[in-house]
Amino acid sequence: MDTSFGLEDLFVLFTVAVIVATCIFTFDDLFIDAVAFIRKLKPKVISQAVLARMKRTQQKKIAIMIANWKEAEVLGPMIRGNIRGLDYDNYTFFLGVYPNDTATWEEASRLEKLYPHKVVVIVNSSPGPTSKGQMLNEIARQVLASEESIRNRYDLFLMQDSEDVLHKHSLTLMNYYSHEAHFIQIPVFSFDVPKTSLVGGVYIDEFSEAHTKDLLVRQDLGAAIPSAGVGTCMARELVVGMMLQQEGHFLKEDTLTEDYHLGVMAKPMGFRSQFVCTQIENEKGEREFIATREYFPAKFMASVRQKSRWTLGIAYQGTENIQWSGSLVDRYFLLRDRKGPMCSVLVVLATILFLSFVMIHALGWATPKAFSHPLIQALVAVNILGMTVRLLQRMLAVRRVNGWSQSAMVPLRWLVANLINVMASYRAYTTYKESQRTGTRPVWVKTDHTLPAHFGAPEAVDPVVVEAQSQ
Repeated sequence: MDTSFGLEDLFVLFTVAVIVATCIFTFDDLFIDAVAFIRKLKPKVISQAVLARMKRTQQKKIAIMIANWKEAEVLGPMIRGNIRGLDYDNYTFFLGVYPNDTATWEEASRLEKLYPHKVVVIVNSSPGPTSKGQMLNEIARQVLASEESIRNRYDLFLMQDSEDVLHKHSLTLMNYYSHEAHFIQIPVFSFDVPKTSLVGGVYIDEFSEAHTKDLLVRQDLGAAIPSAGVGTCMARELVVGMMLQQEGHFLKEDTLTEDYHLGVMAKPMGFRSQFVCTQIENEKGEREFIATREYFPAKFMASVRQKSRWTLGIAYQGTENIQWSGSLVDRYFLLRDRKGPMCSVLVVLATILFLSFVMIHALGWATPKAFSHPLIQALVAVNILGMTVRLLQRMLAVRRVNGWSQSAMVPLRWLVANLINVMASYRAYTTYKESQRTGTRPVWVKTDHTLPAHFGAPEAVDPVVVEAQSQ
């Protein structure tokens, strides 16, 4: 009997390993789908009457913190547009700038003069760029330090970026739910992009599914809720508590995903977290999400750089800083958060396997008999079914947020997303290994920002400015 292990046997073993590994990831995603279906988890719809009740809740004072580096072009429209649009009175934008970023500092100072009761400039004590986490820490410290002198105590702290468009009722929503939770995350979605913008459209797909289903499942199962970096509202007690635990820093500065770390650590510290995914229904029965919206990178390499930062911070630095702490449910979601590099390796192996079968058929070679085994065929069928369900789930999520026309682009953008994620995972791994070798901290790479064309455009007479100057 021939017991030698030949090339064909090696190929069969490789194929089975890829199929089984893909099945494991497939069942992981199907579990999330099943929980959402069984528990009937979906965005909450509120009526105008409920919104009116929320508005009657006493307004807490909100500090909106924005870290800026080279943001002179978008900062003005962002502030003007949001101040005009927000249906809430008790808030202040704190614009963090660097002393060596003259253009942004000058624009922020101009806005401070234009909106004296709504905008305050915070100048970093360090030249830039440092990191978003360091800048936000600087803003928080200066806000808290100045409260006694200006006799203005802030109850809530909100993280936003200089390209964000806030929903008019977002502060009302956060204010209402802050009576139940110390940490509140609302959805973050991409604006519509042209169908030809495949890279930009990837963010439509991923955030639609994550923020209308995945985070709802995470919350329902009692896991920690990570921050998305924007649309994150924190009670004063949480900010001060984090500062006491982290030597005066409410955000951890030695990670590229300080926002993620904040959200995951809030739960073990005893703070209550809540993901609030809400749609408001108008008189016509039309629904819209109360969410932060923005444009994400539309160029391929810009997306790779951004996603490599997310992957490095969550999968590698997150493992170092948070390890595998928490309950079984928490550890399960930590594994889901960190599986990006493993998924990318699997995508590469699956692609190699697919091309191998294409070559086998093209050359007219016989397929190994082992592949006709019922178990292998069943596993292949499960993977095909899982991929089909995954695409349908994402299409339904995109339809819910951005409509059917964007939903139809999901299968094509799914291929683009896989390519971006593979390259981002490779970049994250090499950057992390280099930082370990040299002992230096990975560098934060800022993303270029844009806003909708007419958002916050200057007006001849701005009623908000007139009101502010008359007070």
